[in-house]
Amino acid sequence: MKVNLSTIIYIVISIGVAFLYINNVRPVGWFDSVFAIFIGVLVFFILKKIKGIKLK
Repeated sequence: MKVNLSTIIYIVISIGVAFLYINNVRPVGWFDSVFAIFIGVLVFFILKKIKGIKLK
């Protein structure tokens, strides 16, 4: 499996989005945690599909 720098950046952005959601939701229950993971995975695949960041 080939891992590019852009893939690592996409993972970091996805984790950041998930943490941003968790930080803005109070109190955090189990559903909020599952939803944050879903949002993070969704953002990752959206970035991979549309090639959101171009690195040279």
